[in-house]
This record gives sequence, structure tokens and C-alpha cells, in this order.
Amino acid sequence: MHNPSHHFVTDIISALHTTQSSVQIAVPLPMSPLKTEQWVNQFTSHFSFQPSQPDWGADRYQVVLTSADQNPSTSDKKAFQCLLCIEWLCEAIWLEPIGNEHVGMTQNPGFISDYLKQQAALV
Repeated sequence: MHNPSHHFVTDIISALHTTQSSVQIAVPLPMSPLKTEQWVNQFTSHFSFQPSQPDWGADRYQVVLTSADQNPSTSDKKAFQCLLCIEWLCEAIWLEPIGNEHVGMTQNPGFISDYLKQQAALV
């Protein structure tokens, strides 16, 4: 049976490219504000993120994402935040860690990539 949700998740996971400062998502960009909102809603839903109020610019979209607690019973896997950026001029989508000196691990883009892969395994 064809599962579009699973297809979306596998497309995202196969398009991940971790750099020193971000996690690139090499997928086609949404072509309208409505398509952008739909893509972000689908992304946040499948990867257990809570979006903040988005910030729209002339050619960019940014939103702070907060992860769900991975395991509320353990203190070492608390929720973390990252910034989702879509820039049409650069033709790019990426996630950037948002710094918090108390949670050094979550400042590493590899941590975000690992989190996405863990969430994908749950689909």
C-alpha cells in the first residue's frame, strides 16, 4: 500500500547533508506561501517538532522548532531547539542548531541529523 507520509519521511532522510554549521535538506523548495506552510506542517508533524511563529522575509522563511522530549523519564534527552530556514534566493532548506551553553550536544548539527533519523525510524 502506498503511504505518502512514509515517502515524505524517507525523501527527507535521504536528502540530509550535515555540514559544520547546519543540516541541509536537499529537496525541491515549496513554490508558494501555502505550499511552504503545508511542507512545514508535514515536517513538524512527522519529526515531532513544535513550530514557533514563523518569520517571513522577501525571499526567506524561518521558524524556530522545538523537539518533543525524547524520553521524559531521563534527564539527558530533553527537548532542544533548532532554526528551520527556507531561502528561495539560495534555493536551500536547512536546520541550524540554536545555542544553549547548558546543552552542548544539541549545538552540533550531527545531533539534529541523528534526531531526524531516530524520528524517521518511528514512522
